[in-house]
Amino acid sequence: MSCEPSADGIPELVADLFRVQAGRMTASLARLTGSLDTAEELVQTALLKALQLWPFQGVPANPAGWLWQAARNAALDGLRRNRFQAPVTPGEIADALSMEAADDPCFARELEDDRLRLVFACCHPVLSAEAQIALALRTVCGLGTAEVARTFLLPEPTLAQRLVRAKAALAKAQVPFAIPGPEEIPARLPPVLGTLYLMFNSGYEALEGDRLIRAAVAMEAVRLACLAAEHPAIARPATHALAALLCLLAARLPARTGPDGLLVPLDRQDRGAWDPHLTARGFRHLARSMQGGEETRWHVEAAIAATHAAATTWSETDWNRIVTLYDRLMRHHPSPLVALNRAVALAEAAGPVEGLAALAGLEADPRLARYPLYHATLAELCRRADRPQEARAHLRSALALAISEPSRRLLEERLSAV
Repeated sequence: MSCEPSADGIPELVADLFRVQAGRMTASLARLTGSLDTAEELVQTALLKALQLWPFQGVPANPAGWLWQAARNAALDGLRRNRFQAPVTPGEIADALSMEAADDPCFARELEDDRLRLVFACCHPVLSAEAQIALALRTVCGLGTAEVARTFLLPEPTLAQRLVRAKAALAKAQVPFAIPGPEEIPARLPPVLGTLYLMFNSGYEALEGDRLIRAAVAMEAVRLACLAAEHPAIARPATHALAALLCLLAARLPARTGPDGLLVPLDRQDRGAWDPHLTARGFRHLARSMQGGEETRWHVEAAIAATHAAATTWSETDWNRIVTLYDRLMRHHPSPLVALNRAVALAEAAGPVEGLAALAGLEADPRLARYPLYHATLAELCRRADRPQEARAHLRSALALAISEPSRRLLEERLSAV
């Protein structure tokens, strides 16, 4: 056993492991047991055991391997005591989930395929599009119910009820944990890509907690998107476009926060700190996405990210092109968040007054009323338009909502400076 980190840091360590490992463990256990509920229960058992034992015994040298072993033991115990039924024997579970297998490269590939299988299972057409993505974010990506609710701008109890109904519908339909055949891919792929995109966003800008960025979550989404883009069954132009988008955005991660943990806005980021390998990978996926003549929302969003990546400085950004791309994006994916981003781009191209005029049509949307960035954007544009009183009011509205601690500090600094 290792003594690092301290007992006080164990809940945070387990929470981080949960976000990265829970989805992997749930995916493999769901395939082996044939039940999503059983898989989630076994993962929760392993995580609770870690919280109970590690403060007294110390954190193991291989925390992730320890969790896999605990889940394996819980599964074996459950099978032997007939707590649940599974289409595999205890011996097969013991072989598939051994601690040694967790470090095996062949197992790693099987593991990633398991996650893709579970994403496709969650995105089955027996569920609504929103329920598909919400369930995948909760089970595959390891996000908490409250966080998924914030992603959809929904109250937490409403989202929790939808998750319960979604799992019941999957169980009733006996949905297999498998990547579907070619005839089903066109209908099943869009929500899968949407799930990976929202997973990335949850790590790119956390909506709660004391950290603005959870790079591990964001990079998990990048890895899964790139894995999907290279998978022979699901490598399509849209898959490459999403991989391009996530790579180009992830390249900015090293420059998104300062030493104080606060957000560094795009116009103040050190572009020399952007990851050149991810940028290059993004452009390669973007080139491959153009093979086939198909254009999706991911193509347009990747083109916007590529326009930013191609500009050597903020002032050299082609904002007119970005506004035009947002107009195209509104045709593919009309939403209040796209309209918000278009208004930001318009403010850069034509001035803050034009941006505020574009936002005026969004005032009645209840989803934006619960979105802190909407109020923060209004505040910034009012500040630039020399309307400080309105800017302060919008900042107070943003601060009244649930936000991450770094975002709160940033907004409070802006409020004191207006």
